[in-house]
Amino acid sequence: MVSVIISWIYISAVCIIIGIGILSLFKDTNFSLIYYLIAGIVVITVYAEFFSIFGKIGACAHIVLLTAALFIGCMQRNKVKMLWKTYRPIVCSWEGFFYCCFILLIAFFTSRGEFHTDTNIYHAAAIRIYEEYGLLKGIGNLQLHYAYNSSYLAFASVFSLNWLLGRSLHTTTGFLEIVMCLYAFHGLKGFKRHENHVTDMMKIGILFYTLVNVTRSMSPATDYATMYFVLFIITAWCENLFEDGSDFTRYCLLSVAAVFTATFKFSACLLGMVVFYPAFCLVKDKKWKEIGAYIFSGCVILCPFLVRNYLISGWLLYPFDGIDIFQTVWKIPKEYLLHDAQQIKVWGRCLYDVTKIDMPVSEWFPIWWEHQFRYEKMFLAAVALGAVLQIMMAVRRIWQRQKIRLPFVVLHLAIWANIAVWFFEAPFIRYGLAFLFAVIMIAMGEYLSEGSSGFLSIATGGLVFCIIVSVSPYWDQYVTDAGVFIKQSLKDPYYIVQQDYDEGSMRSCEINGNTVYFSTGEEINSYHVFPGTCYKHMLERSTLIGDTIEEGFRAR
Repeated sequence: MVSVIISWIYISAVCIIIGIGILSLFKDTNFSLIYYLIAGIVVITVYAEFFSIFGKIGACAHIVLLTAALFIGCMQRNKVKMLWKTYRPIVCSWEGFFYCCFILLIAFFTSRGEFHTDTNIYHAAAIRIYEEYGLLKGIGNLQLHYAYNSSYLAFASVFSLNWLLGRSLHTTTGFLEIVMCLYAFHGLKGFKRHENHVTDMMKIGILFYTLVNVTRSMSPATDYATMYFVLFIITAWCENLFEDGSDFTRYCLLSVAAVFTATFKFSACLLGMVVFYPAFCLVKDKKWKEIGAYIFSGCVILCPFLVRNYLISGWLLYPFDGIDIFQTVWKIPKEYLLHDAQQIKVWGRCLYDVTKIDMPVSEWFPIWWEHQFRYEKMFLAAVALGAVLQIMMAVRRIWQRQKIRLPFVVLHLAIWANIAVWFFEAPFIRYGLAFLFAVIMIAMGEYLSEGSSGFLSIATGGLVFCIIVSVSPYWDQYVTDAGVFIKQSLKDPYYIVQQDYDEGSMRSCEINGNTVYFSTGEEINSYHVFPGTCYKHMLERSTLIGDTIEEGFRAR
């Protein structure tokens, strides 16, 4: 726990200072601490992606980052002092004491437990590739999961610090939990004085999402990071609309953050639809300079992600075959890509057989539904009821001729577009959980914000009651899980040093005199040896491009 907390203090300091540096470009806008933290995460992640194209994420990469942070800290020392002056009263209060207790609780979860399945399959191994090579051409041939190329793993590799400590820290997911939850707790203080409660309910949604994943806080899982960013963007968008007076700069920055979130997990790319609102306003007002600046920002974010995609897999967007423009020696064969994409879909639909990829929705939906646990079915029912409640509230506003809030409409479109893609492509609940939460929480927030009477009051109140009943088993499931976890983990010896990555059973083989590792049966691609693969059959159909591992891999 001690190492986890020290790591968080260090990550926070670096992210805040880097965030202050980038947001200082907006001279006429004041930002809260959460914006500096998010901006810092974005900049550090993009930096790590760029750096990894040319070299490994080790001591040199970190020294460059720290040098930049120290320079910014000196140049912006007055802003750093003002920020501390603003938040010091909170730190030195009972509220601050509560936050410290909460941080200790999350540190407990982050120091021990079980890793997410995909962390053992490829997250940890991909982080080690960042640390040892930066990038290996065609590494997706060795194991297709490497080609997913989540930029979150670049961020995790920066603060792994294996080069310094001799073992890897994996505290970034817990860090995101702390950042998002403290943002939610701090905002909920004003619940009683808020006229609109959509933002409040979204912040409660952040806390509920943390409850769902808290027992695996030490996993650098790309799903968790993506969903936290999705929840933050939706919440901050609502906060800007309903509480902060619709600051247009914030809409623009949140749109850039939405583009960045797609590099965490491309399945969240349609959240980028929120860009339409600031783009429409900027074009209407002919602010060409600002348009150019934000387009440039988006390009800077996407550039290293797309370049890495090309170098890792030979495809611009893996596993999407619609853009097939490259012919390289390290390109993953199209049949492997298609099989991988189909496998993701059929696994999400609980079919587990790629020959059933063309099964119509009417046939696979009942199978998928039957594979969900009871508490998951109840949760999905709550989402459906939340959608009905949203429709009823929208009809009421139209009937009363209330002013339509365009930013809110665009946000709804982005949320439902992502839900549609999630459902038809790969409906694992964890893949779209943030968007599903948003439907429920926004509906509840609208209900609490707008008074009604007569039959409408009875109908909407009944729906709210049904939503609460339907979603209760979901919370109960994860509250129980967290309680059992704490009871079973109290005696684990991780109060000073965090639990290490799982070792797994690995064997090795030689390719052109170079050692490559493979799992002997368990789905654990060990962090401790590299490069490696979980699947021997993928190794058998791959080979080196040249005589060294640094030259990369290709299909046989």
